[in-house]
Amino acid sequence: MGKLNALSYLFFSIAVIAKIIESTFITSHFFYSHYLNFTLLIVIVSPFVGIILASFGKGKKTKWIAIALNGIFLFLFSPLALLNLWIINFGK
Repeated sequence: MGKLNALSYLFFSIAVIAKIIESTFITSHFFYSHYLNFTLLIVIVSPFVGIILASFGKGKKTKWIAIALNGIFLFLFSPLALLNLWIINFGK
């Protein structure tokens, strides 16, 4: 596995961890909105970076697995995070 594919998997892992943190603490009153904004930005941006890094990576099988994982995460969770970020910033 090439370095770019490993970085792609790292960005996928960061996005998944950010989504878990967001899901866990979103109902808490102690989780301030600026922390939520950073978490939502990580959830939105990390799959894009992961897909770009994987597209330049070596190894055919690991490259397509990394692109697929980041793409699935992008299409499942990024629109919801983007909508939530939009409501937080412009909905009030």
